Amino acid sequence: MTDSVIMGGNWYVDTLNCGKRLESVQLPRLSRARDSFVQGGGWQSISIPQHVEDLEANVTMKGSHADIRGLFGREAGDWTTFYYYERLRDIMNGVNKGRVVTLKGLLQEVQQPRVTGKRADMTTYTIGSIVLYKDVTDGKTVHLLDYQNNKLVMNGADYSTAANQILAL
Repeated sequence: MTDSVIMGGNWYVDTLNCGKRLESVQLPRLSRARDSFVQGGGWQSISIPQHVEDLEANVTMKGSHADIRGLFGREAGDWTTFYYYERLRDIMNGVNKGRVVTLKGLLQEVQQPRVTGKRADMTTYTIGSIVLYKDVTDGKTVHLLDYQNNKLVMNGADYSTAANQILAL
């Protein structure tokens, strides 16, 4: 077991490096829809996990960015790829690790900054309709959620292959 501390991050929109304007990144919350299940004659219900719920990420940047703002309005199929790079420091072993999260989706919302005099708030971008979420830490795939290929990988284990074979997908 290792304990890693986040020592910095960077954000790319396709090939555009946003590091100098980046304020914060909120990666998608990972959550599964659940159905309540009670066995026949049972006294207790349990929550059975179903599909992964819609993913959404938020990025906050300093300034105004026509190059990013211009991505708003695209439709499904005209995806944009976003990359989050993170430097982790393993404080138990004294080594650096890398994390890369790849998102493919659409720029769903642009929260324009409030401007007062010469000062402006941050611009917030919301990425949704995410059809690909890939989280790789130190070369290991932690999660792969691929809507287009109906693929689910968790902690390096492929949970979708057998199900896809049974369903002839």
